Amino acid sequence: MHIPDGFFPISQAAVYWIIALVFIFLSLRWAKKEMSEDKVPLVAVLAAGIFAIQTLNMALPISIIPGGVSGHVVGAALAAIVLGSPFAAVFILTLVLVLQGIFFGDGGITAMGANIINMGVLGGFFGFYTYQSVNNLFHNRFCAAFIAGWISLFIPAIVCAVELAIAGTLPLTFGLVTMGIYHAVIGIIEGGVTAFALSLIIHARPDIVGEVVTGGRRAKDVVIVAGITIALSLAIIAPYYASTYPDGLDSTFLSAYGAKDVTTVHIDEAKSVLAEGAVTEKTGNTFSWQAPLPDYAIPGMDKPGEAMAIIFGVLVLFALGFGISRFISRKN
Repeated sequence: MHIPDGFFPISQAAVYWIIALVFIFLSLRWAKKEMSEDKVPLVAVLAAGIFAIQTLNMALPISIIPGGVSGHVVGAALAAIVLGSPFAAVFILTLVLVLQGIFFGDGGITAMGANIINMGVLGGFFGFYTYQSVNNLFHNRFCAAFIAGWISLFIPAIVCAVELAIAGTLPLTFGLVTMGIYHAVIGIIEGGVTAFALSLIIHARPDIVGEVVTGGRRAKDVVIVAGITIALSLAIIAPYYASTYPDGLDSTFLSAYGAKDVTTVHIDEAKSVLAEGAVTEKTGNTFSWQAPLPDYAIPGMDKPGEAMAIIFGVLVLFALGFGISRFISRKN
């Protein structure tokens, strides 16, 4: 669901940036009020883990158009549920999306405002309040987490289709139907991962969810070590097990512009043609950022280079999450 550069006119992209900056400010205000030394490890681990799991695209068992489709977990609902606020999702997803856009070219710089709104704001708020509502109604946190995860992916996908229709780059009905179908299926994966991760956290540390992490230095060390180990493990296996199919957004565009029948080997070339030709002609936005590690890879290296690039991202996000959160907590 990472919208690239060129898919919005600059004026529309600027509006999304302004809205995103408002929510980023509110998330920093939340952090200033709620961040404590005990929550710092959770923020760092969630930022690193969400980045890592987003690199693991999984092939979907459906395809209404040729070529195959993949999808990945976003993690906004999980961040909001664990830290007890939708603004936590905005805070963490902003860190992840900024790093992805600048270093890896995953999501555009001009479109980053829209990506933060869709994945961080909408994903966090719909995920968090859906979880609270369902849990209060049925008193089942894992069922609530599954539904929250599904909603946190499906609603942003629908909004994304509307945004692109307003930009004139995607037919509204086609976008709603195709993005809706793809992300309804991807949402099942999101819901399952959200419920499973929450289950692991609750069984290991039931005091964590939505509350301050208690239990002393050793307990916090366990959170850090377990979380970073999982994130690094995902980083190592992602290049070898991630699907090479385009994701739901890319597949929707390739189909809409008649390029979806190309083979998987040439899918990146087809996406490049869209970005440089048919789409940018509609928007007039020709901005292009040359990321140093495009597509989560070190140029000139194969799978080991991809793993090294993702490990770099995991470590940078852990450091950013830890450093920024600790600075804010000490200010408190």
